[in-house]
Amino acid sequence: MLNNFCNLNSLYRSLGARWLMFRVGYALRMRTGLIRSQIPSYNWKDRPLETWLKKEIPSQPEVYAQWRRQHSPKFFFEPLRAEWSASRDEAPWDPQLAVDEAERALNGELKYFAHEFIKTGFPPDWHRDPVSGIKLDASKHWSEISNEGDVDIKFIWEASRFSMVYPLVRAYALTRDERLAEAFWELVQAWAESNPPNTGPNWMDGQEAALRLLAWTFGFYAFMDAPSTTPARIAQFTVMVAAHAERIHKNIDYAISTRSNHTISEAFGLWLVGILFPELNEAEKYLAFGRRLLEQEAAAQIFPDGSYSMHSLNYHRFILHLYFCALRLGELNGSPFSEALKDRVARSIEYLYELIDPETGQMPVYGSNDGALVLPLNDCDFTDYRPLLQLGFYLTKKELPFPPGAWDEDIFW
Repeated sequence: MLNNFCNLNSLYRSLGARWLMFRVGYALRMRTGLIRSQIPSYNWKDRPLETWLKKEIPSQPEVYAQWRRQHSPKFFFEPLRAEWSASRDEAPWDPQLAVDEAERALNGELKYFAHEFIKTGFPPDWHRDPVSGIKLDASKHWSEISNEGDVDIKFIWEASRFSMVYPLVRAYALTRDERLAEAFWELVQAWAESNPPNTGPNWMDGQEAALRLLAWTFGFYAFMDAPSTTPARIAQFTVMVAAHAERIHKNIDYAISTRSNHTISEAFGLWLVGILFPELNEAEKYLAFGRRLLEQEAAAQIFPDGSYSMHSLNYHRFILHLYFCALRLGELNGSPFSEALKDRVARSIEYLYELIDPETGQMPVYGSNDGALVLPLNDCDFTDYRPLLQLGFYLTKKELPFPPGAWDEDIFW
């Protein structure tokens, strides 16, 4: 009891009364079940596409899919599709490596934490830790599931981050193998069937939802012209995107209270949905709110010298990948971010450049590192930061600090 009091007193002194009151209130909402009524579970069929769209947008799958193709906001690699076939032979990386990784995914081997392949099956069991074999209850509301105990919840969440989408897309750009597009849609459908909204462990964390949204939209745009991308799948996909954005928004105050990469990732998730799915009822709200948070947190979490408040080089890379995505998508869609935000990102790149070994891409082992890699768009080792800095310098300065190599592939995308 005394220890609990001391902990509360320490939190009060370091984070303030407002923060402490929010966290106490949040704990009460979780314990009493109030949060289950505020963010209720439901089935996908309970809220069909028309309930998420603005009134003037058609909701019949065939008509909506046509509307979507005609009014789709711009994504990263649209201008590059035609160039890929002509440029792949001269690329300073080996495209076959992505094909090999995609084949492993089709055979039920997924890369966990950006470095270790684990046999999961295809599709994986979304609620099972493939290492310990422990499976969590997928029938409970996410607030009723504990992230403590014998299972490391991150081993449950990892497959649902959908990092396997990136090698599928990279391989598809080379081969146009329809199996890869079909695999993407089979994985998305399997996930939907096993994870109804707000039910099960994969809805517990808004950051996980945001990272899933990024991977999903990457695949959605890449496979848009594939035969397997049917109107029914497009319509259901938009429902899933809308449900994820709603889940993030309804619990965003908790992410804000963490004052961490979670705040940035969830803000990015909302902004991403707002800018890429303007047909949704809440798109403008998500876009404005997400943008405001991204601007605010860049100023708060990235220090003037470019260092990062979480004192972790891996988490620094994590948030920079999200900011790179936001800067580029904002630019492409006529909604650029402030010069102040761009300056903080540029300072971060310069700061990290002072720490890197340019021959190996290695950084000092500094701070927490849980294996998170937001954009696995190359075949460099997880510990190699050259892809991050090559992309960052190109986006902020149109300069390349390293000679051509495998770390250039991120720029291509």
